[in-house]
Amino acid sequence: MNLITNPQNRTYKHLIIMFAVIILVFSILPVCNYFRGSTKDYSRFYQAGQSVLSGGDIYIKGGQTFQFMYPPTAAVLYALMSMFGLLPMIVISVMVNSALWIVSVFLSVYLATGKVLRQHPLLYLVPTACCIPFVWDIFQLGQPNLLLLACMLGAFVYLQLKKEWHAGVFIAFAASLKAFPILALVYLLYRRRWKAAVSTVVFLVVFLVVVPVPFRGFQRNFQDLKTWTKGMVLRYDTDSISQRPGRGYSWKNQSLIAVANRLLRPVDAFHSKTTPVCVNIANLEFKYLNGIILAAALGLCLFYISSMPRSAQRTMHSDPIEYAMLLILILIFTPLSFTYFYIWLLYPLIIAFHTLLTLPYPSRARNLTLVWFLVCLILLSFMLPIPGFKWLAAIGSTFWACMLLLAGLGWKLRQL
Repeated sequence: MNLITNPQNRTYKHLIIMFAVIILVFSILPVCNYFRGSTKDYSRFYQAGQSVLSGGDIYIKGGQTFQFMYPPTAAVLYALMSMFGLLPMIVISVMVNSALWIVSVFLSVYLATGKVLRQHPLLYLVPTACCIPFVWDIFQLGQPNLLLLACMLGAFVYLQLKKEWHAGVFIAFAASLKAFPILALVYLLYRRRWKAAVSTVVFLVVFLVVVPVPFRGFQRNFQDLKTWTKGMVLRYDTDSISQRPGRGYSWKNQSLIAVANRLLRPVDAFHSKTTPVCVNIANLEFKYLNGIILAAALGLCLFYISSMPRSAQRTMHSDPIEYAMLLILILIFTPLSFTYFYIWLLYPLIIAFHTLLTLPYPSRARNLTLVWFLVCLILLSFMLPIPGFKWLAAIGSTFWACMLLLAGLGWKLRQL
C-alpha cells in the first residue's frame, strides 16, 4: 500500500508547491507594475470606488464613453476596497483572486467527481494549466471574473444539495457585479427550480437597489442604474457593442455577436488606428445579420435542451455536465466576451478531462475523446499573444473551441 500511496503523495506535494509558486508570481507582478506606473484596470476600479466615496459620478466624466462599465453594486464593492489606497486595493485583489482560483478548482473537481481531494493528479493539473493565460489576464488587469466563476460554482453545488435559496443568492451576487451571469435564470426556469429562480430575482433586487443606497441614496442609485442599463445593456449598433466602440468588434471579443459581425460584414477585426482590416466572408446588412445571430442562438439553446435528460432521468452525473454546458452558453451569448472571461472554461474542461480519465484504456471512445479534448485546447491556444495567432482569433478560434466543447459535452450527456 505504501508503494502506491507514497508516490501519489509526492505528486500531490509537487503540485501544491508548483501551484503556490505560480500564485506567488502572479500576485507579485501587479504590485511590481504599480511601482512602474502601470496599474491596468486597477486604477479605473479605484477611481470608481473613490467616486462612490466622494459622491461623484461613476459612469460619465467629460465624455460619452463610461469610465466604469459595471453595475453600481460593483462600484460599491470597489469603494470598500479602495478606502486604504490603490496599492492596498491591488494587494487585496490579488489575495482574493488567489483564494478564488483555489476554490474554483476544488469546487469544479467536487462537482465532477463528488469529492474534493484524492482525485487523479492530472485532473487538477491539466485543466488548470490550460486556463493559466486567462488567470494571467485576471491578475494583471484586476478583473473580477474568478469571483463570478466561484459564485456560479457555489450556486451549482447548492443546487446539487437542493438548497435552492442559497444558489439564487450566489447567482444574483454574480449578476450584480457583471450582468451576464443572470442568463442562468433561464436555465433555472426551464428546469423548474422555482425557489432558486425566485431567490435570484429577489436578491438581485437587494444587491442592485438596496445595497448601494447607503453610499448613493435611492434617487442617485436609480439614476446610476438607468445610465448603466442604457449605456451597457441596451447599446448595440453597427459601430459599438455596449461601451466598446471599435474594440467590441475586435478579435479579442469571442462572443457569438462579435464573431458573427466579423465574419458576415466588413468590420475592423483588429481595432486599427490606421487602415481597417476585415476578415469577413460575406457582406450582409446589419438587420439580416442579427436575424442569423438570433437563429444561431436559438439553435444552440435547442441543442442544449435536446441533450438534457428529462427531469425524472437526471442523475448526479448528468447535472454537472448540464452546468458545464450552461457556462459555455453564457460565455458566448454575452455580447462582450474577452480573454479573461474564459476562465469560466475551467469547469467545463475539468468535466471533459474527467470524462477522458474515466474511459477504459485502451478503447476507441477514449481515443476519440482525447482527440476532441486536444483540438479544443489547440483552438483555445490561438488567443495567446503570438504573431499570426491574432488572425485565427479574429475568425473566432476561442468561440469555435467553445462550440466544439459544447458539442462533445452534449454528446456525453445524451449517452447518459
